[in-house]
Amino acid sequence: MSRNIRILWMVFMVLPAASLLAQSADRVDAILAADPLSLGDAAYLAVMSAGRIDPEAGSGEAMAVLGSLAVRAEHRDRFSDRDLQADATLGDLAYMLMLAHDISGGFWYRRIPGPRYSVREMRFRRLVQGQSYALQPLSGERAMRVTGRVLAMTEQRR
Repeated sequence: MSRNIRILWMVFMVLPAASLLAQSADRVDAILAADPLSLGDAAYLAVMSAGRIDPEAGSGEAMAVLGSLAVRAEHRDRFSDRDLQADATLGDLAYMLMLAHDISGGFWYRRIPGPRYSVREMRFRRLVQGQSYALQPLSGERAMRVTGRVLAMTEQRR
């Protein structure tokens, strides 16, 4: 009898965890298929890859975390007033990744942090490859590749 109870207990413990993993996997699949990627999904990808939110958190929570990470007040407004369904650009993702992963920038990024100098810094570090400019539309596949390179770089720093 106790063996059956143990098995039943294990089943009830594993099923909720499996549904959470499936939920985040579905979200990643949706991000990969997106073309163009939405601003909310870009924020979720950047903050989630840094481990600053739970996998089941929403895009609004990811934008709130980015707003709290921004140093200056004018940069906090950049995240609070945006439509989460708007199309994300390469500059948006680069800036979000630099904030979420606490990547220090070069001279101009330290003076004027934002999407333009984030892309330039990431291009210099070879995290963004190919044609790249701040207002370039972003697909989910490219966002995942850039995020993967950022994760590889942050792992090497440790």
